[in-house]
Amino acid sequence: MPRRRNGEIPLPDGWDVAQDFDGKVYFIDHNTRKTTWIDPRDRFTKPQTFADCIGNELPLGWEEAYDKHVGAYYINHVNQTTQLEDPRQEWRAIQEAMLREYLHIAHDVLEAKKEIYDVKHQRLCLAQDEYNHLNNALTTLGASRTSLCSSSSSLSTKYDPDLLKSDVALARDR
Repeated sequence: MPRRRNGEIPLPDGWDVAQDFDGKVYFIDHNTRKTTWIDPRDRFTKPQTFADCIGNELPLGWEEAYDKHVGAYYINHVNQTTQLEDPRQEWRAIQEAMLREYLHIAHDVLEAKKEIYDVKHQRLCLAQDEYNHLNNALTTLGASRTSLCSSSSSLSTKYDPDLLKSDVALARDR
């Protein structure tokens, strides 16, 4: 980067400034033997794209001009075009469209995650019900263990191991 003199960035080596017949400043690159309306120092100070602009700035290569008959118009020195429409408005419209698309996609993703959450919540409720059912059966079985081990010849069908196995299988199916 060139050294500063009096707070101003000097032109790069091989560059000069000149004026056309109307007094408009242009720049001469003696290295490439080309002229340009774009100040080569702007690459250090101006935003490179509309996305980099803050507030009402125009990026590198753009200029706002005024004509007493037409009013404000905009010059794109990079593409060597002029236009009456403010290019910042076009960029804002592009940004708004991108934001709308992003919000639409984010909404769809959020809805999908909500559906997944609902399914997982239902599974959790089923698992908790199953846990409670099996825990109650185990608690009841533990409380009546003495009756299962007693010398009584008639076992209660409520604590029949085959019935308990079928309850567990039924619970798995649920």
